[in-house]
Amino acid sequence: MTNDLETIYNLAKRKLNRAILTALQDGPLRYSRLHHAISKASTDVVHARTLTRTLGHLQDQGLVEHHQTDQAADYRLTSAGTELVDLLSDLGRWTRAHRTSTPPRAASKP
Repeated sequence: MTNDLETIYNLAKRKLNRAILTALQDGPLRYSRLHHAISKASTDVVHARTLTRTLGHLQDQGLVEHHQTDQAADYRLTSAGTELVDLLSDLGRWTRAHRTSTPPRAASKP
C-alpha cells in the first residue's frame, strides 16, 4: 500500500500535474487553451516545453490522452485521470474538515 500512496503523492505533489488535471476536469481542451488556462491559474510562467513534457508524463501514467481527429486535436482525462481528480478532491475535503489550528500534542510518557 505504501507504494500506491507514494505514487499518488508523487503525481499530486507537482503543481503542474494538478493544474493540468484540474483544467481538464471540465472537459477536453486544445493545447493552446490548456496552456492559457494553466498560465492564467498559475503565478509561475509555464513554458510550452515544460507543459509538453508534463502532458507526455501524464499520458504515460494513463491519466491524460491526446485525442486527434481530422478537424482538431485535444487533451482529455482518461477514466483513471477522472478518478484521480475525484480522489484528490475528496482528500482536499477531508483535509479541510479535519484540519486543526494547533498540531496534536504528543502523548506524554508516565
